Amino acid sequence: MSGKKILVADDDPLIVELLVKRLIAAGFEVSSAKNGEEAVAKAKGEKPLAIIMDVIMPIMSGFEAMQKLRDIRETRDIPAIIISAKMGMKDFFEDMHSVEFMHKPIDFDVLISRLMVLIGGAEQNVPLQKRVVLSGVEDLLISKIRTSLRALNLEVSTALTESAAVLLIKKIRPTMVLCQFWEDEHIFSPREIAQQLLSHSAVSGTPFYVFCKDALSLEARKHFRTDRILTFKETSDLLRKLESLIEK
Repeated sequence: MSGKKILVADDDPLIVELLVKRLIAAGFEVSSAKNGEEAVAKAKGEKPLAIIMDVIMPIMSGFEAMQKLRDIRETRDIPAIIISAKMGMKDFFEDMHSVEFMHKPIDFDVLISRLMVLIGGAEQNVPLQKRVVLSGVEDLLISKIRTSLRALNLEVSTALTESAAVLLIKKIRPTMVLCQFWEDEHIFSPREIAQQLLSHSAVSGTPFYVFCKDALSLEARKHFRTDRILTFKETSDLLRKLESLIEK
């Protein structure tokens, strides 16, 4: 498996030793780092095909390191598997694209299998995850939509503001954008997001959908095509419509 380099970042030398041995036995080339700062430097210089990263490390944590890596053009799309003994750490990485979480102690067979999929070395028939950018003002509704979409094997990233949504869309180039249509555009305006995207050719053609309560449907139709508006009375109605949309 020449050229398939994996970067392992963990401050526990025993874990690093075990990972390196298992990865080499599986045919990978391996580079290691003992903290997040070193991991960022090696990822920039070596451009591995995937990264295995612990969270709690000295000098720079795995979370800080992944934030930096996602902000660097050369490393933003390198897939990563985050490993931690603390399940709660998973929440910090929920909105990072191409990041998976694995609980310690590590099941090495599962780890190798996931790496093969991430780098395209096996299971070629597994479709790539569709990326969705989701934005809106009702936290509970957004949370339910995100959970529902992830259950359909979609990679979902959320944005709280119009500017954050535009930056996220330009950065990850999603398969679809879902925005809540709100009655007061001073609070949240999906129309502003859509207009800004039109000036960026790389994302101007991204399917853009808005969702709103039935009472706002007439107002939404003033600004968006009918086939790009998902109206609902109950949240369950919207989730069913989203599922049908995804399955098309």
